[in-house]
Amino acid sequence: MKSKTLKVDDDILLRFSDPTEAEEMFAIVNAEREYLGEWLSWVEQTRKVDDTRKYLMDLVQWNLGGQQFGLTIYYKGKICGCIGFVSINKIDNNAEIGYWLSEKHQGKGIMTKACKRLLRYGFEKMDFNRIQIRVITSNAKSIAIPKRLGFMHEGIIRQSVLLYGVYHDAITFSLLKEEFEKN
Repeated sequence: MKSKTLKVDDDILLRFSDPTEAEEMFAIVNAEREYLGEWLSWVEQTRKVDDTRKYLMDLVQWNLGGQQFGLTIYYKGKICGCIGFVSINKIDNNAEIGYWLSEKHQGKGIMTKACKRLLRYGFEKMDFNRIQIRVITSNAKSIAIPKRLGFMHEGIIRQSVLLYGVYHDAITFSLLKEEFEKN
């Protein structure tokens, strides 16, 4: 696979996720299991390094096949999270961004900057017309990101996220290419 790296700034890089990152990535998830698991359903199924490695191997294939575009976030040379287009619709030229960030790296603008860089790549290089972000309604920190980036609040998708046997509502935000270009 051709390695894809998107430079965000001097401290932040986005790089195609790779199975060789499994141990470092799992260590973050395992150490922050309670925090990340509050918002992300996959945390519950990630119990050992091999679970992370398998996901990353699958992601390599999804990246190659164009179903996803998964990137690892590096801050000052260390893994701190992931971001990507978790769903790509080539027929309608749209995608959905998904992301997570280590709790100890929050409050530094890393995710907002990473999203902005991914948006630019999506609109300019992948020719998307619409990009959306869905967030559980109680996740205030994550909701702040699309708001900061000028996304439009489209509405609530009722009981669309299942976490630990409980359904949660999610907010859908979207940004169109023409809106991105104006900003």
